[in-house]
Amino acid sequence: MEPTTITLVPHTHWDREWYEPFSVFSELLVTMMDELIALGEAGFPHFHLDGQTAMIDDYLAQRPERATAIRDLARAGRLSVGPWVAQMDEFLASGESHIRNLEMGLARAREIAGDQALDVGYMPDQFGHIGQMPQILRMGGLHHAMVWRGVPAEITSSVFRWRAPDGSEILTEYMVFGYFNGESFEQAADPAALAEAVSQSVESMRPFMAGDRVVIMVGADHAVPDASLPGRLAGASDLLPRTQVSISGIASHIHGQEVGDVPSWQGELRSSARAHLLPNVYSARVHQKRERGRVEDLIERYAEPLAALVPGFGSPQAEFDRAWTLLLLNGAHDSACGCSHDQVALDVDGRFAEVRTIGEDIVERALTSLGSRISEAGVIRFNPSPFERDGVPGLGYAVTPSGHEPQTVPVAIDVTEAGVTADGVQIQLFDEPDVGDLYTYCYAEEGQRPSPPRSVTVSGHEVTAEWDGLRVLFRIVRHGGEDFMRLEGVIHNERPDHRLRLHIVLPEPATGSLAGSPFELVKRPLQGEGSDLEAPSSTWPARGVAMAGSIAVLHEGVFEYEIVDGGALAVTMLRSVGIISRDVLATRPFDAGPGVLTPLAQMLGETAFAIGVLPNAAADQLLPARERFALPLAEAPASGGGMLPSRASLMEIAGDAQLSNVRQRGSAVQVRLWNHRTEPLRVELAGVPRTLGGAKIETFSLD
Repeated sequence: MEPTTITLVPHTHWDREWYEPFSVFSELLVTMMDELIALGEAGFPHFHLDGQTAMIDDYLAQRPERATAIRDLARAGRLSVGPWVAQMDEFLASGESHIRNLEMGLARAREIAGDQALDVGYMPDQFGHIGQMPQILRMGGLHHAMVWRGVPAEITSSVFRWRAPDGSEILTEYMVFGYFNGESFEQAADPAALAEAVSQSVESMRPFMAGDRVVIMVGADHAVPDASLPGRLAGASDLLPRTQVSISGIASHIHGQEVGDVPSWQGELRSSARAHLLPNVYSARVHQKRERGRVEDLIERYAEPLAALVPGFGSPQAEFDRAWTLLLLNGAHDSACGCSHDQVALDVDGRFAEVRTIGEDIVERALTSLGSRISEAGVIRFNPSPFERDGVPGLGYAVTPSGHEPQTVPVAIDVTEAGVTADGVQIQLFDEPDVGDLYTYCYAEEGQRPSPPRSVTVSGHEVTAEWDGLRVLFRIVRHGGEDFMRLEGVIHNERPDHRLRLHIVLPEPATGSLAGSPFELVKRPLQGEGSDLEAPSSTWPARGVAMAGSIAVLHEGVFEYEIVDGGALAVTMLRSVGIISRDVLATRPFDAGPGVLTPLAQMLGETAFAIGVLPNAAADQLLPARERFALPLAEAPASGGGMLPSRASLMEIAGDAQLSNVRQRGSAVQVRLWNHRTEPLRVELAGVPRTLGGAKIETFSLD
């Protein structure tokens, strides 16, 4: 097919922090943006700002006087703005985080650019894409996306229809050769060389073309504008017969694209057929994965619901805006994945600490306020789940005379060669060398076998497992009324370059798994799709839950799991590596970034963990069990003396819908529910019957 329209999109892919901390990259950003504004005001046609408004706000924090210049260029169509705040990793951020990323990004983009705000879900470098992203984009009013990594070999077209589990569909542009397929244009010093470079880029895309239009992304990581491109293109256009070549934005290309019968794909995109998927970022700096889940829950399920529902409290919106901004910035793919400079990791920890302080303070204030409105004094307990727990109504409270300590049920623990059995469930620990990097696990020798502990001891419900330079101490308890066991403890690590995993032996072999993902329980095979770029991976990310056969694992955040030889559900507890990227690995023959040393990523010292093990599990148990495991009832003193009853629901939700969030938005209380089943679900919200479609995310506003 002969192309008739070629769109060149000058751009930069701006990692806010990566192999250098934000303090370094922000100075480069100021230099780049200063130059870009000057070029734009001199007539440069268009520049794409990577789909994220954080770039603009970071710049304006240092150059506030340039706000009008940016607004004028954006409204004239010379700068693309939005739709995201940040380019977040999709598997490490909660579903609610994705909705806020789009909501806040679009609002800021429209504030700056008006009706010129970018309306394409531009996602150039995420390490795969969640299955519900098409529905999230459609909820934000977007109908198109643009992606690179994760697209499977089955998709052989530059455009495909991507469907979420609920059937929501978006037309998706596939950047087959990445967001840098025009990176070489800067070296094309004259019109003839540029014409040749354009021709070569088009020729490489020809087997994938879905129509007669081609988009070429002219830029790369932290690229600066190429001021000479328009002049060279003016001369090159005459050397490209039967084509129209222009510098413009991705929206003009996508909205002008006419496609007919193109392939379709439903669900998540987790293939390394044509690009690195980099699957082991989910076990890099594991403490941050756990903490992200905990602080997301703190804001989404405690602070915002209490602020919205406690009578007379009032929503502290400025504090929530700050918390959400920090969460979204920490969600940026290099920040969230932990595949960055050690100073970046410290900065991420600092942002989480600030979010935690904000959230805990709001929860304490809200519960104290509620406790003063209740007739009875004592200890007020708040249940963040939509169903009753421990005598506390769903999304409600109860006052007790004193605090509550959960009753424990005895667990029979016996030592085995590689671990213990706990109430008949085999729990094993294995450690092995890892000569990979922050992106990718790699064995030291082909065929290596992991090592069990040299010793395992049990004292009551306390277990100690030891290797040379490595010790794991944990207790195994079961609380009354819970079907799962809790494994809570600490890892003492004194050795670099290894991987520690927990294995739960399956009663029967498994042929796949079911795992939590934003707004979804997703079925997966034992192994993903690989290529000569990256070995097929058997490890997967799970949000809060993963199940194989009749065994499930529960977690507070996102964790990495694998079904080992079909016979055990393995969870990566610690991966110790000391470099961002190595040039060549047996599991990945090309580098994925710079070789910056990261001694803190060796995870020397203590790392706390908490894991739930649910035997005899069924799919419908997983999400309620995770609620009980990861979302404890909150407590605060209640002074009493008010008129409210000592036990009540603040908002009744009847049915099996999953709760994402409750918040105050304007004058209304907004409730977001989702259906993990494929068939429709009937629920009652505040006494009003509602229907949730299969796999649907629904937002309800209550006056």
